[in-house]
Amino acid sequence: MPVYRCFSPAGLLSRSAKTAVAEGITDIHTRTTGAPRRYVNVLFHEIPDGDCFVAGQPAAYSYIFGLIRHGRELPKRQAMLGELSRMCAQATGQSEAEILVVLTEVDPANAMEAGAILPEPGAEQLWLEANRAVLVGKTST
Repeated sequence: MPVYRCFSPAGLLSRSAKTAVAEGITDIHTRTTGAPRRYVNVLFHEIPDGDCFVAGQPAAYSYIFGLIRHGRELPKRQAMLGELSRMCAQATGQSEAEILVVLTEVDPANAMEAGAILPEPGAEQLWLEANRAVLVGKTST
């Protein structure tokens, strides 16, 4: 379920940089939460020149907005924030001062993937087994 939306200035990220960011987000999310890799979604959006402002002034910042299931401890979420920010800085060449990372928690009862309401954190394996029939089409990694 997690959906990470990455916004960056137009032209900043090459296809290989996007792949590196997507892999970095997936690695950080799965290592921290134990969630299966196959459900980590990463979307990229380019910010056209002149469409980003900070403190009322044009800026060339990057953003990662992650929607994750609620129920994980604050220290885990804060560790993810730090790792995501550092990874983004490395991938973009920007300083962390030019990067904003936000994690928003979603009640899994309000989310559905592949036709199945999502489980609470920690109940993924039971959920996978119970929903195997509808999940057959999902990538197996």
